[in-house]
Amino acid sequence: MRYTASDVALATGGTLRGSDVALDGVSYDSRSLRPGQLFVPIVADRDGHEFVDAAVVAGAPAYLTTGRRTTGSATAIEVADTTVALLALGAWARRRFPERVIGITGSVGKTSVKDLAREVVGARWRTAASEKSLNNDWGLPATIINAPEIGRAHV
Repeated sequence: MRYTASDVALATGGTLRGSDVALDGVSYDSRSLRPGQLFVPIVADRDGHEFVDAAVVAGAPAYLTTGRRTTGSATAIEVADTTVALLALGAWARRRFPERVIGITGSVGKTSVKDLAREVVGARWRTAASEKSLNNDWGLPATIINAPEIGRAHV
């Protein structure tokens, strides 16, 4: 999904620090980030802010931050909590889809049902689905933000 750093600031209630750069998707893992993606440093067992510089080197034109500065030249969007901001950005991205979105929940078989649904729905519409079992507070918004452009069905 194409959007701008100012879109991120608006969607997350953050403050833009730097240029209003174009973005194409999101990643919270600097090792798998594709050039053009927004980097979201998650603070969990490790502080994802430690990987901002690596994400910028890998091609992230912007990143979310809780105010920690890095030596990178990328645009920063300051937010109170990066996980909350990622969820807000995912909600913003979801509102941009005018058509179907299928959510699969439960305690057993979600990944298999997701894969089957993607195949069935994909026979008629362009689809997107999470890779692996990324059905958590990080994977769900990332899947929505990284989905193909508007006007398609998404699993």
